[in-house]
Amino acid sequence: MTTEHIEETVETFIAPGLLLKEAREELNLTLEDISSRLRLRVEVLEQIEADQFDMGKLATFTRGYYRSYAKVVNVPEQKVLDALDQLGKAQIEQHDMQSFSRKTKREKHDNRIMKLTWVIFALILGMSVLWWWQEQAQLESANDAELIAEVETAKSMEQVEETKADAPQTEETAPALDEAEMLQLDTNISELETDSKTLEKETIKAPEVPVEAKKEEPVAEKAVVTEKAVVTEDVVITFSSDCWLQVQDASNNRLYSGVKKSNQTLKLTGKAPYKLVIGAPNAVTLTYKGKPVDLSAYPAGKVARLTLPQ
Repeated sequence: MTTEHIEETVETFIAPGLLLKEAREELNLTLEDISSRLRLRVEVLEQIEADQFDMGKLATFTRGYYRSYAKVVNVPEQKVLDALDQLGKAQIEQHDMQSFSRKTKREKHDNRIMKLTWVIFALILGMSVLWWWQEQAQLESANDAELIAEVETAKSMEQVEETKADAPQTEETAPALDEAEMLQLDTNISELETDSKTLEKETIKAPEVPVEAKKEEPVAEKAVVTEKAVVTEDVVITFSSDCWLQVQDASNNRLYSGVKKSNQTLKLTGKAPYKLVIGAPNAVTLTYKGKPVDLSAYPAGKVARLTLPQ
């Protein structure tokens, strides 16, 4: 039985720094020569040949130094890098770094979310404003409907009162005078004639002084009347057509509420300020304290609400 001897060739591991150093010495180059070519300090080259790594430097820079050194001394770069990897040092670590493209994508995503949020907020705000406007319009229409109903009821009440007022007058003028009433009138006329004769006799006997006093009394009454006429009303309203109106003073006393017809005038005096609700402002001419009030700002067909003084 033959025994076969298997020879195993074990390759001895050579450090990358030693490879570079042997190649430099074969070329008869000094560290100063390599330093001038690579523009590296001699201390750095000594650390490379001794495989002493600066942990403060990145592995990328360290591997770059080895590759540059290998080019100068004509050693294959891959051989030096493989030896460096076998040494287990200066390996490039994988860092979870966020690239600029991913950062920009995330910023775009955030901007889209922000824009969408603003759009939703604007829609909610617009819907709220629209809802509030519709509620106000419904309230105004309801108030206008109530005012129109009041105007119609007031007109109907006035028509009923006018018919009632006209009915007695026709009934009173209709009957003729009887013969008994004619006789009674004749007796009354005769009595008046006798009374007038007695009054003439008494006036002849009466002195002149009391007559002057009697004549002066109407003058005093006229003076009182003129003094009363000086007093002016606070609110004067003239109507060019039929219009419903309501006026309240500061004590919430209703000074007037009803319908006024064309060419009528309403004069009111109370405690200011006055609250007015006018059904047809274009059919009204309003003055306060003798000064006209402009109602052109109120559109036709709409109920006007205002306070005097403004």
